[in-house]
Amino acid sequence: MPFNVDQSFRDLEQLNYPAVNWSLPPPSATSSDIDLFAPDLNPQPEAKPVPKETSAKGRRRGPFRAAEQRQETGLTRKLGACIRCSMQRIRCIPDPSSPQGCCKTCIQAAYSRTRWLPCLRYKITDTELLAHEKCPRPTWTTRWKKMELVDITNWASNSIKTIQTSQSDWIPTSQGASEPPLSLQVREFKPIEGTDATCRRWKIDGIEYKYETANYAIADMRQAGVAIIEYGKQTLPMAIKQWVNNQDSLLRNTYNMAYKYSLHAEREEDRNLLTSTLWLWAASRRMSQGAHICGEETLGMKRRDFGPKCTSSNKILMPPVYSAQVEIIYVTMILLPTKKKILDQLKALVAENNRRSWLAIYLCIFLLLHSCALLTARDQQRAKAQGVQRRFYRPRVIDELHNGAKILLAYFHFCNRGSYPLHMDWTSAEQIALSELKPGQIEFMRTNVKEYEKKSSHFRNILETDAYEDEFYFIAQMYEKDWKPRHTVV
Repeated sequence: MPFNVDQSFRDLEQLNYPAVNWSLPPPSATSSDIDLFAPDLNPQPEAKPVPKETSAKGRRRGPFRAAEQRQETGLTRKLGACIRCSMQRIRCIPDPSSPQGCCKTCIQAAYSRTRWLPCLRYKITDTELLAHEKCPRPTWTTRWKKMELVDITNWASNSIKTIQTSQSDWIPTSQGASEPPLSLQVREFKPIEGTDATCRRWKIDGIEYKYETANYAIADMRQAGVAIIEYGKQTLPMAIKQWVNNQDSLLRNTYNMAYKYSLHAEREEDRNLLTSTLWLWAASRRMSQGAHICGEETLGMKRRDFGPKCTSSNKILMPPVYSAQVEIIYVTMILLPTKKKILDQLKALVAENNRRSWLAIYLCIFLLLHSCALLTARDQQRAKAQGVQRRFYRPRVIDELHNGAKILLAYFHFCNRGSYPLHMDWTSAEQIALSELKPGQIEFMRTNVKEYEKKSSHFRNILETDAYEDEFYFIAQMYEKDWKPRHTVV
């Protein structure tokens, strides 16, 4: 039965999406596109290379054979090539009657193939992985108009004090201690009226609470950043243990494998990708979670009981300006540089089309999608705490974050095209041979596929109800066989 392209457009319009065709053929054996498990049963001959000439800028391209081709190329440069065409390095020809819709190349391929994926003009490097604004939270301070390391100069004292902060209760257990405290140097400053907050405020059940804080801030932001980075490296395993639900087998197994693979993968590229991903994941958790003073130096502040519903009860809270400085440090010194590194590394591995890197790609995208869901849930919690009458505290940030998740999902499903590794029979000798994974990795996939099957009904439910805050909302879309990008209503 032929594929109905027009019907596909109409279905998509109902989802409030641009008209695109959900068509994509599985790759050929000679294609540079990703097909990690299944061989192509209908290989296509390689296209003969077009003679190239050197342009004024030193780039090489083939000469245009007609004015129409020149116009098509200009439109493609403006709109960008779709994933399928760019990964297969073939000519992506936009449809002039519907420039934002499905390209002509994918439409033509749709009628001769049996498996379909969206024609999407996504780029890995456009993916947003972080949940931050252009400047620190204005309810804390408006000193910084953007995220940049600029130290405070209007100090009230020359005395430097060292405080210990924690994002856990730091209670020793029989298995050892939880995360140790982080030590940073602070200094008393002169708050600017109307600019710096001198207390923390929140709401619970419509009742506003307030905690007066001491006017202390980080003495040297760059020096503090070096200390935070070193602390993060030393406590990475503990951070994973603290923030991953150890009772969930799918999460526990996946994070354990990601950490082991970051240390022992054969390929350096795979190790580097997962090391960067785990580092960004942990830093995102730290920046999105509140901290409190846990050492002897309390800067003159005292613990207060705000009731059993309040997580700030009996804790010494951080001064708002201090929190703004920490956010700037994380964004400028850790998150932004690591984000760029991850996206560049992921783009290179996807383009390389090496089956042996599939596991690293899968683990990377799993962790990033899980992080996106955790950041979404945290933003919703913040909206409730601040008494905001909407679903999310920062709708624009969440919208950008979810668009980034769609890009990751699109490339993950393109990487799997022609096969479904999360539904695969990992006891089949033939399938295992195609995967090129080692025995321990095969057992990991076999176990995880069973966990996916157990969660399948939960996956369907959260996708049908748009439960964006569920930590499996995006992971559930990795499990879909007929994945299509979903629109987030913020």
